[in-house]
Amino acid sequence: MTTNAIIYARISRDRSGAGLGVERQLEDCRELAKQLGWTVVAELSDNDISAYSGKRRPDYERMLTELESGQVQGVIAWHTDRLHRSPSELERYINLTEKHGVVTQTVRAGQLDLSTPSGRMVARMLGAVARQESEHKADRVQRAMHQNARAGKFLGGTVPFGWSVEDGVPVRCEPEAVEVALATRGVIAGRSLGSVVRDFKDRGIKTRNGRDWTHTTLRQVLVRPRNAGLAEWHGEIIGDSQFPALVSRDEWEAVKRILSDPARRSSQSNRAKYLLPGLALCGVCGDRMKTSSVTGRSSGLNAIYRCRSGGKGHPFRTAVHVDAAVSEVMVALLSRPDAAAALAAASAPDVDVAALQAEDQTLRARLAEAAETFADGAITGEQLSIITERIQARQRELSAVLATTRPSPAVESMLSADDIRASWEAADIETRRAVVDALAVVRIHPSTRRGGGVFDYDSIKIEPKITG
Repeated sequence: MTTNAIIYARISRDRSGAGLGVERQLEDCRELAKQLGWTVVAELSDNDISAYSGKRRPDYERMLTELESGQVQGVIAWHTDRLHRSPSELERYINLTEKHGVVTQTVRAGQLDLSTPSGRMVARMLGAVARQESEHKADRVQRAMHQNARAGKFLGGTVPFGWSVEDGVPVRCEPEAVEVALATRGVIAGRSLGSVVRDFKDRGIKTRNGRDWTHTTLRQVLVRPRNAGLAEWHGEIIGDSQFPALVSRDEWEAVKRILSDPARRSSQSNRAKYLLPGLALCGVCGDRMKTSSVTGRSSGLNAIYRCRSGGKGHPFRTAVHVDAAVSEVMVALLSRPDAAAALAAASAPDVDVAALQAEDQTLRARLAEAAETFADGAITGEQLSIITERIQARQRELSAVLATTRPSPAVESMLSADDIRASWEAADIETRRAVVDALAVVRIHPSTRRGGGVFDYDSIKIEPKITG
């Protein structure tokens, strides 16, 4: 009687992608089939798929379908662990082979007799051993990855946008690194993710996988700790990274804080044509103002600011007039000699900036002293590591606090301009919106004037966030 057989092969990881491991298994299985006098009706293989991972194995499923048909009497594998490393898979296989009288032969472990209780016991024991080996290997891999992550090393996979890897060491990829830095500073300055995405598309800048950028992929890139030279493991900062920083720690903290704000809406700034939608507050109810269009008697279509809540008694004011009034106040605030100091004090009134900066300088000196002490042999490398870790942890705390006292890059840029009015007028709408958000609270009240023709500037209340 002819025995129709299926050869099944599998390799968990094919680093070269050439499938050579599977081909070697198939050659050995063909030789065994010849010795047994079996007729091979199909050769099935799943390349680069782990049985332990739980991922679907297409050819393994096809083999089970063939066994269900009753047209196959034998299965040949290189070893039992090539068939299954999961107890549930094994039990399903046992039921099928027992039902249809299928014999299983392996190159390395001989016949797998699943027709007797003792044979099934052996198969289950081999499966348990294979499972334990897989779990042990997975644990070793996980521990090694954690150790490498703590050291800030590259863990493999696609090299992140902004770097390249040379001889296993991450280095800055300057064109991409510059784009990450500019996008980070742009968002801090008030640019929307959508505007950055559109800019990337217009200039043909693709992701590392060659795809177009989206809000999601851009956000994921900008909030990566490694952008600031920090190593992360499962969402926790665990030390310094071997990836060279693309932005400062302050900039990374700032952009992460902005993009993590649940009140932020990616669409809000995408359509911004005027200065205050989403920023100005209704003087009646405190809700945010939006823009709408109305048709004037003689001026055609006009943009107005309107309270989102709406209703009788809530204000609506002509947008261009409100923007002009607010712009004048912004230029005046930026022109103050003490604007930078006053803004820092307003941003964090309870923070003693001078004291924190002095402490940071002290910590830097302590790090240098510890390095010299180690060089002199007075402390061990382990002691130096402990000192360094504690000092750097405190430095990160100081950096996070000091970041809250710094003006946004948009404000800093305008404060440093020789001609503040020209700088304001040259800035794009998103930069100006960021400056307004940083410097003042704008409330729009209903007009108390009767009749039209003259704009009621008294209905616009601008509350500076800086005092003095």
